[in-house]
Amino acid sequence: MDNKKFESTLAYFCSPVLMASKVSNLVSISKQEIPSVIGLVQSYNKDFAKYDINILPVCECGNRVLLFVYRQSLLGEYLREENVSSMLEEYGYHKHKSLNYYVSILSMRMKKGNFPHEIGLFLGYPVEDVRGFVEKQGRDYKYNGYWKVYGDCNLAIRRFNTYDKLRNYMLGKLSGGESLDSILSQNKNKLFTA
Repeated sequence: MDNKKFESTLAYFCSPVLMASKVSNLVSISKQEIPSVIGLVQSYNKDFAKYDINILPVCECGNRVLLFVYRQSLLGEYLREENVSSMLEEYGYHKHKSLNYYVSILSMRMKKGNFPHEIGLFLGYPVEDVRGFVEKQGRDYKYNGYWKVYGDCNLAIRRFNTYDKLRNYMLGKLSGGESLDSILSQNKNKLFTA
C-alpha cells in the first residue's frame, strides 16, 4: 500500500521530472500517510538510477519528509549554464563545482530551517523569474503557475501546460495498474518539452 501511495504522490508532484521535462521538484510527504517513506526512497533510488533520477530527503521536519527529486544530468547541465552559475555565485556557491557539491550545500541550508531563494534555480526556474521573485519579494508577477513568472509568460504557460499533461498521463497510467518503473521504461528515450 505504501508503494502505491508513494508512486502516486511522486507522479502527482514530480511527473515533469520523472518524464525528463523538468530538472527537479520538491515534494513533502507525511510520515503518517507513508510511514516507510525513508525506506521507499532508498529502494526507489536503486530502481531509478537507471533513469538518472535521484531522490534526496532534504529535511525531516516534524511529521513530514521533504524530498528533492531530480534528474542528475539535466540538473547538472542547467546549473552549469553561465547565467545560472553566476546567480548561484551571488548566493555563495563556488562556480564549476560538481552537482553533489551544489546539492549538498542546498540541502545543508534547507536543514537549517531556511528556504533559500536559490531553490528556484535548483528547481529549473528561469533566472529572470528567480531574480524577479527576490527583487519584488514575490509581488508584482506577470503570471502565477508552477512558479511566479516575471519574465517570458508565453514560454512559462507552455511549460505549465506540458507539466499538467505529463501529470495526467502518469496518473492515468498508474490508475490503469502500471508501475512508475514500467512508465519510465516505456518513455525512457522520449523528450517532453514545452
